[in-house]
This record gives sequence, structure tokens and C-alpha cells, in this order.
Amino acid sequence: MKKEHWIIPLTALTLGLSACGSDEAGLDGVGEDTAIEEMPETSEEDAGLTENEQSEADTEEDGADRDTEETAEREDYYQERLDKARQEYAAGELDAASGTLSRLLKADLTSHPTVQSEGEELKQEIHDQQSQQAQETAQVLGEQSTYQEERQSALLAEEYMRATGESIDQASDEELEGWFEDREGQAEAGEADDEREWTKEEAESYAFDQLLIREDLDYDQYFFFVNLTEEDWVQIEAREAVEQDGVTWSNLIGLYRYNVSTDELEKLDSVTGDFYSLD
Repeated sequence: MKKEHWIIPLTALTLGLSACGSDEAGLDGVGEDTAIEEMPETSEEDAGLTENEQSEADTEEDGADRDTEETAEREDYYQERLDKARQEYAAGELDAASGTLSRLLKADLTSHPTVQSEGEELKQEIHDQQSQQAQETAQVLGEQSTYQEERQSALLAEEYMRATGESIDQASDEELEGWFEDREGQAEAGEADDEREWTKEEAESYAFDQLLIREDLDYDQYFFFVNLTEEDWVQIEAREAVEQDGVTWSNLIGLYRYNVSTDELEKLDSVTGDFYSLD
């Protein structure tokens, strides 16, 4: 470590020391040890560092720690989404798994290359299977259906099965057209007899707007099915259209329900079949 010294001039002392003893007495206590005084050791790193500069350095260090924590939290969240997609895939819920991966891969995963590569690989594997299924369905229908998106809706499929006892996939366009007309007429009749605080249109519109805000869903990227069911609950299905190998299908982004009286938002777990809160 470099040391700094202060030097006291001793030129005038040479003649005095040889002249007389009184001069020696006058110089009592002045020796080599007192002629050269050592300054305290100082760190080269701290030398010249002002209080403001030290404060800025501490702030930068704190910021780096926060960035590290945030990166770790994002890594955990992205890994959870990837694991969820794998669970859905293992359960045979291909459209749900692909939808989960679609939202995951829209994030900036530059700092998470493993999650990105594994997610892309799994998504392509699922898409290959979905493409095969879509081609087989197209061969069964024999022609392009007018209600192609409606046939992919889990909500409508369930409702059609309850109403007719048949699969919506096997219904002709004429049968679906008649069913939609009857369904609309029943909804209007029920709304006229109902004294709810909300009309069906108002409830569905409000729930839909709240879903877009809370889940940060891009209206232009997806298509939706919205239906007021009972006890102020509005069911909303968000799907993403996909095209590959000359066929089209859709992925399930989420099946939600929103209570317009309590502002509760829930989402269906495709693996367990249960709704869970997003609040």
C-alpha cells in the first residue's frame, strides 16, 4: 500500500549540533521519529470519493439487487406457466396447453432462453397434433362451415349438448342456424320477464370489458364468446385462431366467469375442471 509522508527540513540543524551543548538542549526531543510523520493509510478506492458519490454507489448496488430479485421472480413465473402447459398437454387438453404457451411466448424471454426454447418446442409438437385433428375434422364435414368458430367453443358445445343431446361437431349449419335463432328468442323472452338490476346486454358488456382490463387481453388478437348464465355470473371464453398446413383451429386462451354484482373474476383450470379466483 502506498504511504504518504510529511518531511520537516533539517538543513539548519547541521552547524548547531557541532557548536555547543546549549543548542543540543534546545533541540531536545527533536529526532528522526518526530522529523518524519506518517499519515494514516487510505484506501485508493475510497480516496477522493465524496459523500454524494458513495450514496450513488450504494443506490446502484441496491438497484442491482432489486433487478436480480425481479429477474428471479420472472423466471419462477415463466417456469410455472411452462409447467402448467405441460400438465394440460399430459391431460389431453391440447387447445388449453397451446393457449398457455401462446401467452407465455409473447413475453420477452431473452433472459430466459431455456424456458423459451422448451416452450417453442412443446408448442410446435402440440400444433402438429392439432393440425392432424383439424384435417380429420375437415374431411368429416366435407365443406367449410359457416359456424367454424362457434363449433370450437367449449361453452357453446356444452350448451348445445344440453339442449339437443347431440355434439355440435356433428350438427349441420342449418341445424346450428335454427338453434341460434331459438336461443336468441329465449334470451329475449327471459330478459323481458326478469327484473334484474342488469340487462343481459349490460351485464355481458361490463364483464367483457373488465376481463380485457384485468387479464390484459388484446381484443384484436382473440375471438370471444360471452354469455350471462345465472346469479349475475357471465361466462366468457377467449380463443386464438391458428392456421397451419392449410387448416385452421383455435387455442383456448381462457374460460372465465365474472360476477357483475361482486366483481369476482374466476378462471377454469382445464386439468381439474374447477374455477379458481384471479383476484
